[in-house]
Amino acid sequence: MLSAVAFVRPAARPWWIIAGLSLWNAVAMGTTIGALGVFVQPIQHEFGWTSEQIGRPLTAFVLAMTAILPAVGLLIGKVGARIVMACGAVLVCLGYGLASGSRALPVLVFALATSGVGLGASAYLPCTVVISEWFSGRRGLALGMLLAASAIGATAFPILIAPLVLHLGWRQVMAGIGLLNLVVGLPIIATLAIHGPYRNEDHSAATGVELPLRRLMQLPVFRLVTLVLILSQLSFYGIYFHLIPFLTSRGFPETTAVLFYSGSSLATFVGSMILGPLIDRCGAKPVLVAALSVLVLSSLLLPFIHPGVAGVTAGIVFALFWGSVVNSPLQFAPILLADAVGVARFGTLLGISNFLTGLISSSGPLLTGAIHDATHGYVEAFLLSTCIAALALVPALLLLRQRPPE
Repeated sequence: MLSAVAFVRPAARPWWIIAGLSLWNAVAMGTTIGALGVFVQPIQHEFGWTSEQIGRPLTAFVLAMTAILPAVGLLIGKVGARIVMACGAVLVCLGYGLASGSRALPVLVFALATSGVGLGASAYLPCTVVISEWFSGRRGLALGMLLAASAIGATAFPILIAPLVLHLGWRQVMAGIGLLNLVVGLPIIATLAIHGPYRNEDHSAATGVELPLRRLMQLPVFRLVTLVLILSQLSFYGIYFHLIPFLTSRGFPETTAVLFYSGSSLATFVGSMILGPLIDRCGAKPVLVAALSVLVLSSLLLPFIHPGVAGVTAGIVFALFWGSVVNSPLQFAPILLADAVGVARFGTLLGISNFLTGLISSSGPLLTGAIHDATHGYVEAFLLSTCIAALALVPALLLLRQRPPE
């Protein structure tokens, strides 16, 4: 298939690719996982579900999104990223369409799980693989731009979606989100999901560490990176999806809570753009340790957030610092793995790592919901999430001692 960027001069081609895939990530991530928290209270209000029950479809979305990643990594090597991503965009549309008409909890769980599969197949992993193949020397900056775009989407779309849900209802908005992802996603994927110069015509990797997959999974760097991802994402999911209900329970109006929610995502944009050049300049491992330290310290501010002046200040500081680093492990993981093994088996390794991460971290919303139902508050659950984030520092520090395989 002849792509539009085939007519772009070679030096500019990678930047067109990252621009298009970043736009797709902003729409896909911002309207789905970035905006799920906006739908929690309207759905609870309609059905009268508990926090634990509403946590089930959220958990299903995250679990399905990550469970598909090993297959996505393998399929990219077999048929290429374009076909895999196009199928994923279609599944996002179908899942949200089904969710918009759901009348029972099992149907909503299945619908969001379908959308999660689609998002996993079309967004972060395949885009990361494609971009990593085009950018070797400035990989930190390139992946920072990709995550920054996702953060822009997660900032803008909840603000846009929240009033639409109030005026149109959550069902119509969900149906519209599914259609939007299809209309925006397919043209971008068809023209810009192009493998880089380190990929052969049969989609196999041209360079990298040629070791069996089992041997690669035994590498300390793979295990430590995966452990950092598991712990940091478990902490993130335990807080992020419940942030709006937490703030409204503290006395903030829902519009203000959405602003805090979106403000943390805006901080992620700034943080990703700052961390990218830092990674290229200082190395991924020391910057990862610093980012996780900021994540832990900022999470400790959550119990002090309330409508008073001091509480609002605590909320602003939390949103700025927590938001700026909360996605950092997703920025560091592909860089550390690609530096260790090259592009050979890179997509598969990253897919397996993210699958293991999602298998455990997807329980974060469910765990927070269960603790809230037991304690009638979020403080205890958020403190547990903070402790989990602190544990991620252990494998991050051990990574400092690791060397790439020979």
